[in-house]
Amino acid sequence: MPAEEDSKKFRLGYELGGLFATETDLDRLCSLVISKCRNALDCEAVSILLLDRERGELYFPYIGDERPEVVEKLKAVRIPADRGIAGAVLQSGRSENVTQADSDPRHYGEADRQSGVATSSMLAVQLRTRTEAIGVIEAVNHRGGTRFGDEDLALLEVLAEPIAIAIENARTLKRARESEEKLRAEVGALRRDLARQDRFTEIVAVSPAMFEVFGLMEGAAGSSISVLVQGETGTGKELVARAIHRSSARADAPFLAVNCAAFTETLLESELFGHRRGAFTGASSDHLGLFRAADGGTVFLDEVGDMPIAMQAKLLRVLQEGEVTPVGEVRPHKVDVRVIAATNRDLKARIAERDFREDLYYRLAGLTIQLPPLRNRREDIPLLAVRFLEAACTRHRKRMVGFSPAALTVLTQWRWPGNVRELQNEVERAVALGRPDATIEPEHLSAALRAPAQDGVTESGAAQASPAAGATGLATGSGSMALREARRSFEIRLITEALSRHGGNVTHTAAELGISRIALQKKMKELGLR
Repeated sequence: MPAEEDSKKFRLGYELGGLFATETDLDRLCSLVISKCRNALDCEAVSILLLDRERGELYFPYIGDERPEVVEKLKAVRIPADRGIAGAVLQSGRSENVTQADSDPRHYGEADRQSGVATSSMLAVQLRTRTEAIGVIEAVNHRGGTRFGDEDLALLEVLAEPIAIAIENARTLKRARESEEKLRAEVGALRRDLARQDRFTEIVAVSPAMFEVFGLMEGAAGSSISVLVQGETGTGKELVARAIHRSSARADAPFLAVNCAAFTETLLESELFGHRRGAFTGASSDHLGLFRAADGGTVFLDEVGDMPIAMQAKLLRVLQEGEVTPVGEVRPHKVDVRVIAATNRDLKARIAERDFREDLYYRLAGLTIQLPPLRNRREDIPLLAVRFLEAACTRHRKRMVGFSPAALTVLTQWRWPGNVRELQNEVERAVALGRPDATIEPEHLSAALRAPAQDGVTESGAAQASPAAGATGLATGSGSMALREARRSFEIRLITEALSRHGGNVTHTAAELGISRIALQKKMKELGLR
């Protein structure tokens, strides 16, 4: 009978060897090997230990044991790569058949203490690919209290080489799939970029408020400091984040964005950190996660103030340790990612209300950029309007001459609660309503915009001049201005409209006005236009 038993075990070994060549899913492969080995060796448990080279440790990703509680405990155990019987086998390459492991001086008792397993008899064989040792396969505690035979060790040795090669092949395939997913994520980001180009191709501004923002952006782009962009909805927070990324050393790597308010806590964790297949209902395949897909680049966390408090703790841990653990995994992955966050909320107020972690706030807000609302940068409205007009005409395949002075008056007086996004929508509407080769007039604009321009009523309802009136030379009352004030208003309006016609290009504007570029810059500074 021993000869028949030996033949049966070796047939099993070759049978599994044939399966190794065709099975590419690492989890299914290892589960199959472990199950077959446990039955063939008649033992309590079989485990595959793999080497974590970064940490110099062996860990238990694949365990076959009839006790689920032991499996969960062993998954958390890590053994120094030069300790224990497994460490000795890994280092020497010599297989071991140990009768009394618990009395062997090399035995790593801490693993037994953490898992609750009492190890007696043990087989350990090195897992080695064509080029390197990647781990160890162990069989523990032969049933009936007897020792493992030499034929048991021979079986494990026969299996060890195809197991190691199959694991290496599966790892290579997994890396290829991750690269494919990363490329897919980058392509998706590029497609989103193209979709956004109908709103902006660059940041358009001549206002002092935005020049201050530009200075902060330049500093952020030249360093790795964390950035928090704050501002009302529609002020262009993501545009600022993308501009910082494009001007930084990470410009050639991905920029991936996520709206934290659009996901539940579980889905947000999966979106950011990834998940393993089967980690939760609906997880039919592995998902890399934005942090790993953007490795070397930038992750933009929009509406970070709406992130659930429990998720904030997980994000803080990632920022502190520089590694992410996908949902359903226990092994962390190192990532090199710059985080730029944005919010339209008062985070300090949310900290006081215990809705946002103070330690996370200071992690994110290494440099804070406060974007002004459009009503505080009215000098930029004509330039933005012209930019949006050009883009809208291209989309609608309709040529428009431009804005009439009266239409610009309406645009510069409106309070713009929706900020730049609202301005873009208004211009889009005007192009849709206007006739080809015509000028956009006030009647092409929304009634809500025209009312303040007609009666001088501001947001609060008081009949007074809007902040834009003095900046554009627009009369808002029945009184008259002094000659000096009228001249200043005229110059501001003349230069602003010329700039809008030339998309903010100072050189071309100066040529149209018949003055030098330096003279125009001096005049713009004098009039508060830059």
